Amino acid sequence: MWSRAEFRGAVLALGGVLAVILIITSISPGIPGELLLQSLRFHLVALGLVLTVLMVIFGAKWRAALFFVFLCGAFAHGAFYVWEFQKRREVPVGALQAEFSYLNYNVLASNQTADAAAHYITTSGADVALIMETPGVVEYLPEIEAVLPYRLGCDRVATCDISLFSRFPIENGEIRDIPPFRRARLAIAPMTVEGVKVTVVGIHLSKPYFDEASLQELGYLRYTLSRITGPIVLSGDFNAAAWSAPLAFLGRAQELIPPPTYRSTWPVEFGEFGVPIDNIFTKGDARIIYTTSGKDSFGSNHRYLFARIGLYAPL
Repeated sequence: MWSRAEFRGAVLALGGVLAVILIITSISPGIPGELLLQSLRFHLVALGLVLTVLMVIFGAKWRAALFFVFLCGAFAHGAFYVWEFQKRREVPVGALQAEFSYLNYNVLASNQTADAAAHYITTSGADVALIMETPGVVEYLPEIEAVLPYRLGCDRVATCDISLFSRFPIENGEIRDIPPFRRARLAIAPMTVEGVKVTVVGIHLSKPYFDEASLQELGYLRYTLSRITGPIVLSGDFNAAAWSAPLAFLGRAQELIPPPTYRSTWPVEFGEFGVPIDNIFTKGDARIIYTTSGKDSFGSNHRYLFARIGLYAPL
């Protein structure tokens, strides 16, 4: 049986390891996987609070106090990114001109209950649906098109990933390969909703284990967004939360506007306590009125996002 001193030493050691990890998330030294750690920063702070309580219990009160101050700094660093995003929601807009419902859903290429996933897509009431890992529901594409007849992407299903379905005609839409891996994971779909033009942009970024790849992909996305005029709805599987540094920098550079709240999408088992690695943003005179995330993922390893988008008159 461990003594009190041994428990105290173990907790302090764990606190030291956690402190190093949180420092890595803040200074971004270029270590593989740091993008994933940045997305988990608030979960790591929560773990640190548990360790702080244990430090107090095992008699390391002063060290617990110092560790708590450190955790407050780590929390503030991530909270600044959230605050910076949310401030952009306060930019005034004119009168509401049009609304539409939007679905963002990574269905999982190996989905074992594809019929349920496809049924949800067709009955969700979405006017526009961005589907990632589309081969997961490939046999049900005709049913989806019967409800959302305008489709962009996955003409060659064997090599596709991202697709976009819409009730509104897609005007000169395109699917682009994203460097460095040159995968067809960027959808650009201009359309007109109730007389208002808007461009829907969908993206599926690489896993966060390849941080340099993600940075290149986000750089290309930044360039793409800078070339589009008018309101934009940007969504997808970013494999990163909005409080990760690269996504926060993209938001700052392109003046992206977040939803009212961030909804957890991964891992499914964590429910609302997971990480919002799937996101919807807007730019210009578009705003997300609300978002919800699915309690049932219908066989996917991601929860879907369902949003109501408003298009407003410019001031």
